[in-house]
Amino acid sequence: MGVFVFILFLLFLVSCGDRDKKVVIGVLISGEGRLTKLDGFKDGLKNLGIKNVEFLVYNGENSLKGIEEKAIEIVKDEDKFHIIVAGGSLEAYYLKKIKEDLKAPVVIMGGTAIKTWGFVDEKNRPIRGITGIDNLNTELMEKRVEIFKRFFPDIKKAVVFCTPRFEASKLATRLTIQAGEKHDLKVVPISVNDVRDLEYVISHMKEDGFGAIIITPCFYTENFLTSYILHYARFYQVPVLCLSPEHAIKGCTIAYGSSNYDQGYQASYIAYRIIKGERVENIPFEKVNKVKLFVNQGALRELGYTLDKNKLALIDQVVK
Repeated sequence: MGVFVFILFLLFLVSCGDRDKKVVIGVLISGEGRLTKLDGFKDGLKNLGIKNVEFLVYNGENSLKGIEEKAIEIVKDEDKFHIIVAGGSLEAYYLKKIKEDLKAPVVIMGGTAIKTWGFVDEKNRPIRGITGIDNLNTELMEKRVEIFKRFFPDIKKAVVFCTPRFEASKLATRLTIQAGEKHDLKVVPISVNDVRDLEYVISHMKEDGFGAIIITPCFYTENFLTSYILHYARFYQVPVLCLSPEHAIKGCTIAYGSSNYDQGYQASYIAYRIIKGERVENIPFEKVNKVKLFVNQGALRELGYTLDKNKLALIDQVVK
């Protein structure tokens, strides 16, 4: 009996030790546009009982050069980390560009075009020590255009602000153009160098028959330009179609997709499995489990549109 009690006591000590062991997580974020993913990730781990966590955040500050520099730093520090968390596919790409065989597994808190980036094999199994959440942002572009046309059937031309430097961004742009052709919307990609260029284009786009702006999965737009696009679009009365519900809260007319917070929260469950000892190659990418349609009623009203019963039936949340 005494031996049995002693064994139980040892097991208790081991379990307490595992529970109290600090988990150190390195976080590579391209810019402030993705920080809410980290908020969701932290909350998810906390709710799963992983509370003794230290996060070391490396922020690229909306610059490709900055992201690469921070990726170099995080790789130099890799021995510190149990897991490295990437804000999206771009950050994971730079990590593997710097060092293919990272010691720590990488979890993406919501990435797009994961096959195009080379994170999965032909059977969609994770490779290269990376897994995470597939946010479907590229695949959802056709559905976004379809929804947009139901709200704005009279608009025939739209612009996409993006300078695609990566194949994934080019793919998203191509799919958006194809979706436009299918739904009677001519989509034209336009490059802008800075905010000044952006305002000029938005202030003059109606003169050339362009009636809307579409946000696509593109690093520069997502991390830096979106807030400016929403500001100038509202000022010049141009509807905008966005990727994330958070954008509708910030003034975007229509947004369809998963929120950054929800992506990060879902990614925490994958990180939890790794913390508990599962191998990353045995944990497939998960598709986002929450895709919602948000409509900003104030922005819609300013454009002279109202919500009828048919449109209200489509919407998950109306932002007042």
